[in-house]
This record gives sequence, C-alpha cells and structure tokens, in this order.
Amino acid sequence: MSRLRWAPLALLGAILVVAGATQLFSTFMVYDDEGYVLFSLKTFAEGGGLYERVYSQYGPFFFLLNQGLQLAGFQFTNTDGRLLTLVCWLGAAGFCGAAVWRLTRSMAATNFVFGGVFLHLLQMTSEPSHPGGLITLATAAAAWCGTRWTTAPRRLALATGLIGGALVLTKINVGVFLVAGAGGWWLLHLEAPQFGPRTRAGLVVVAMALLPVALMRSQFSNRGAVIFALIAAAAGASVALAAARGARPPSRWRDLAVGAVAGLAVTALTGLAVIVQGTSLHSLLEGVLFGPLRHPTVYSYYIAWPESTVPVAVGLAVAAGCAIAWPGTLTTRLVATGRVVAAAIYFAYWGLGGPLSAPKFALCFGLGLAWLFVLPLSGDERTQPARAWLALLLVPQALHAFPVAGSQVGWGTFLWVPLVALGVHDVVRIFTASWRPAGLRVVTAAGSLLMLGVTVGCAEYAWLGLSRVRQSNPLSLPGASELRLPEGTATALRILSRNIVAHGDMLFSLPGMLSFHLWTDVPPPTTANVTHWFSLLSPAQQEAIRQRLDEAPRAIVVVHRELDDFVQRNGVSTASPLNTWLHQNYQPAFTLEDYELWVRKGRSIAALDTATMFETTPNSGEPRYKISLTLAASALATTTSLELHRLGFSGSKIEQTWTNSDVRLFVTPLNTTGATMGAPQRITLPFRASGIMRLDVFIDRFPTGFPYQQGAVYLLDAKGNRTAEARFIN
Repeated sequence: MSRLRWAPLALLGAILVVAGATQLFSTFMVYDDEGYVLFSLKTFAEGGGLYERVYSQYGPFFFLLNQGLQLAGFQFTNTDGRLLTLVCWLGAAGFCGAAVWRLTRSMAATNFVFGGVFLHLLQMTSEPSHPGGLITLATAAAAWCGTRWTTAPRRLALATGLIGGALVLTKINVGVFLVAGAGGWWLLHLEAPQFGPRTRAGLVVVAMALLPVALMRSQFSNRGAVIFALIAAAAGASVALAAARGARPPSRWRDLAVGAVAGLAVTALTGLAVIVQGTSLHSLLEGVLFGPLRHPTVYSYYIAWPESTVPVAVGLAVAAGCAIAWPGTLTTRLVATGRVVAAAIYFAYWGLGGPLSAPKFALCFGLGLAWLFVLPLSGDERTQPARAWLALLLVPQALHAFPVAGSQVGWGTFLWVPLVALGVHDVVRIFTASWRPAGLRVVTAAGSLLMLGVTVGCAEYAWLGLSRVRQSNPLSLPGASELRLPEGTATALRILSRNIVAHGDMLFSLPGMLSFHLWTDVPPPTTANVTHWFSLLSPAQQEAIRQRLDEAPRAIVVVHRELDDFVQRNGVSTASPLNTWLHQNYQPAFTLEDYELWVRKGRSIAALDTATMFETTPNSGEPRYKISLTLAASALATTTSLELHRLGFSGSKIEQTWTNSDVRLFVTPLNTTGATMGAPQRITLPFRASGIMRLDVFIDRFPTGFPYQQGAVYLLDAKGNRTAEARFIN
C-alpha cells in the first residue's frame, strides 16, 4: 500500500520528463542565445582565455562546470545542451517538491509543487544551455537546504556558502541576491545579545528595502525600473517584518564564519582555475564584476506593469504593517483567508490562463503577497523558519528580472510555488484539526482533485510536445540531429548551413547567431562572439573583427532581418563602425524567410537548394511556368518525381506532384559562382546527377496565389524518400 501511495507522483514525474523533452527538442529561438552560450563554452574548453579571448557575460564557475562535464562525455551541441537543461529543470522542480514533502508529508502539496514549479519554469524551452538552468537548480537546492537544516545552522551555512559562491561566479547579481536573502534570514535568527531582536529586524527591513533601490538607481529615468524598485522594496520590507515575528535564534556568529569560508574557497578555487587557463586578474574582475555593472546601461527590457501594480503593492505593504502591529484572532483569520485567495488566483492563472502569465503574476503581485505566507499563525510555528527562508530568498531573487525581464521573470520567482504550498497547507491543517471525519473527507477529496488538476495540466503540455514532434521535421544538422522543428524553419536552417559550407571560409552574423558555427564548422572572425556584438563588444574588438573579415574575400554574413529590426524597435541601437562597414562591403546573395545571406559586393554564388519562379508569355507555345532549382549533390540518388509543398507550422501540404507526363526537365551544370558550365540537357524521370546544377522544371499548371515564401520543391525517389530540397527565394 505504501508503494501505491507514490504512484501519482511517479506518474507526474514521467509526464514531466515527456513534456520537458518534447518541448525542448521541438523549439529553436531565432535570437539564438543558445548558440552564443554553447559556442563560448566550446571556445573556452578548446583554448581557455575566458574574458581575454572568449567574450562572455557569465561567470567562470559556469564555464569550469561545463568543462568538467566535457571530461565526462558532454559535448557542446544543441542536443547535449538540451539534455542538461532538462536535468536542471526537473532537478529544480524536484528539490522544491522534496522540500515541501519533508515539511508536510502531503502528497497533494508535493504534487502541486513538483508540477507547479515545472510549469512556472516552462520558459526553459526558450533558453536551453543558458546559465538560467544551473541558476534555478542551485537556487532550488539552497531552498531545500533551508527547509532541511533550519535547526542545523552550521550545515546550512556550509551549503549556503558553497551554493552562494558558485552563483556569484555564475551570474554575480543572482549570487548576491541569494547571499542577501540568506543573510537576512541569518541576522533575524542570530543569537547576538548585543543586538536586540528589534535592532536586527530593523537592519534587515532597511537592507531588503534598499537593495532594489541601489540596484536600479541608474535606471530611475525609466518608469519600469521605478515601479520594479518600489514593489520589490515594499515586498522585501514586509517579508522581513513578518519573518522577524517568528524568528528564534538557532544560529551563532561562528556558523556564519563557516559559510563565509566556504564561499571564499569556491571563489578562490574558481578564480585560480581560470587564471591558469589564460585569464588575467584584471580581466577576471572585468568579466565578473565591472562588466555586469554596466549591463543595465547597454540593454534593458521591462515587462508591461499592470496599472494596478503600484497601488496593490502599497496597499499590501500597509496591510502587512497593520497585521504585524495588531495581532489577534481577526488578523489570523484574515491572513489565513488571504493565503487561500492568493493561492487560488495564482492557480487560476496557471491552470486557466489569463492576461497575466503565472510568473508575471508572481512578480507583479506575488512578491507583495509573500508576507502572508510568512507571518506566523497559531499552530504553524514548526514550518515558519522554512517559510521565512523561502520568502527571504524569493524577493531578492525576483530582482533577477532586472534589467531584462524575459525568462528571468520565471527564474526569479519560482520559489513562490513552494512558499504558497507550505502556507496553504498550514492553514488547512490548523483550521481542519477539529473537523469531523465527513469534513476531513471533503478536504481529502479536494487534495485529490488538486493532484488530478496538476497532472492533467502537465499532461496537456506533454501532449502538445508530442504533437509538435510528430508534426515537425528533423533538423538533421551536426549536433542537432534530435531537434524536430517546423518544416519551414528546418529547411531554411539546413539550406543556409549548406550554402555557408559551400561558399564560406569565415562566418559572421547580425545579430550574433552562433549555432551556425556549430552546424557548419565554419569559424568566426575572432573568438569574441556574442549576440548583441554591436553594443557589447568594445570598439577594439569590433575593429579586430572588421580586419579579419576584410582579409577574407570568401567570408559569409548571415542577417536575420526581422530580429535586427526588432532590436532597433526596442530602443537598442545597432549602429557601429563595424555595422556600417558591413553594409558598405556586403550585399544579399538571397533571402530565405527572414534570413539574408550576404557575400562581398561583386561576388556571385550559386544559391544552393533554392528555387526561382518564372512565368512565360501566354500562347507562346511553351509551358507557361518555369521553376529553376539550383542544387548540389555529390551523387543525387535516383529521382522519380517532384512535389510542390506549402509549408506550415504543423507540417506541409502537397500542392502538386510532377512526373514525366506533366513536366519537362532540363539540367545545366554550374560552378560555385552560378555560371553555366555547359549546355542544358533534356532529361526524363528517373534520373541521376551530381555536382552543382540548375534543374529547370517546365510546367503548364501552377496553384493560383501560391505563397512562395512558404513554398518548397522536393525531389523524391521511388520509395518516397527525399533526395533533394529547394526553397523559393526572393
């Protein structure tokens, strides 16, 4: 019977594995932070020189950890990066679920947290290989340690020091936030007769309120930063006051010393490990500390704060002050009701959707509500230290969404889920303690329905992921063979990669899209590589890139036009001498979807695996339409038919099939510039061919209004296998 008790959780775990894997392996984001991170890791592993020759916005611990994983067989590919992200994603959810189970022994609460944290971090699908995976795993581990060792302060100090040191040297702001939250908890629970409880509480309240103000002061000309600082400061002060109400001093100064020594040891060993691999002390300080301090002035992006955010934040802070100043039965009932209502609203956004996503709700309103789940009620003293620990980590971690509020919103607020579960479980336990069996059965049924709702909600994403995988096309590029993407995306990336390999001995991109280097093995101009190179690289670094490109007449530049325009529309200038030089010296060879492939001005190339449509004069006696396919194959397999496809997100639709009865074919050999190397030859199906060629397809019928930008021509063998593909280009 005890084993059957775990069946719902085991089922949910299996569903999460399927949901995470299918979602991760069917998603590719065009801004390609993934490629930037993977290529930087690969470059460092091959030659060291972090911050000297390898540009990065992230800390050395992240690089050393991945370098160590490489020794265990990890490869810097899209496939392995996604597998590692899945481990971090599930691990973060698992740590949070384990923390709640330890304190509640409630399968419903544990199930809610395990599935809830997983869905709260669903943006992991957009950021595979990013340090965000490691950050959430480490933060969740710290949360678990706090619920496990609140009565063993030395162990907690040791774990916090190790995790905090690793996070500081992964992304310094996140590490500082964790140390700040843990430090606030420690000061409230410190046995220090020379500092009374009120003095210590006052210090923590002031520190938690000033932290967001100090962090964002340089951006106070932006309304979004002011709102963020206000809600974080109000939430921090409220949580600190609520945590102080139930704080008991289990820790001593020597426990803090253990944590400090552990953190310094991680810092020293990490710094030494990268210094011996070619990083100077000056560059280490620049990469870890000074560079990140300048980042808010380089690029910032704030969420659209709801108009109610500020008044709600102020109102909740006032309510916290009143509840703390006037404890009593009425306050207890109001706080308990507030916990249940806040959890219900969050669950509604999570389960049913709405104008706010669940992570956005947690950031905009959840921070202000956090004190409700910390303030002790009569009967929940046992879990109060753990709830205070979670909340004091949560509020500073939410600052991770400054200055860029993308996936960081979820990464910074996921501890809201276990905090809510613990707070509501305590309310249910306290207020149902005197209920009769019939009432308790109602509570048990409600818990079962909650588990069912969580499982069904997660299963929906697993089904969506499976559907996307079935409807998608294998990318079939080196290191990314397991990715299955929409057919239009997959064909575009494959065709671009083939042209890069055939026509380029150096590759650059605007913005930086570094997965192309992993797929093609064509090198960049220098080892200073990043997405927003126009604003993040120094003038000297950009000049070095320009010089290398100038020396390479066969260099290729890939431009994502829509992404470049999006960056500029959001207030990020791409203007730089290097960008100006690129526009002066390069021209588009062809455009495919939103991608442009540029070559040096005056250079011609055969645009491989592309198709161009021509329409002849009616009544000329010749077929009305001609489709010219530029193909390249070392040994094109026997082709028996051609198909015209309309590509869509959920697959492709066959518009026409051509065989000998309704098509005339001519093949012309070409060289790499696209110039003809002989006279056209009439051929019939089936046929074999090799080398670079132009295949002219003459037909009398063609679909009216066919969307060329979403069109492709496939060559098939007798078994229906694709022998070649070509996309229509502008």
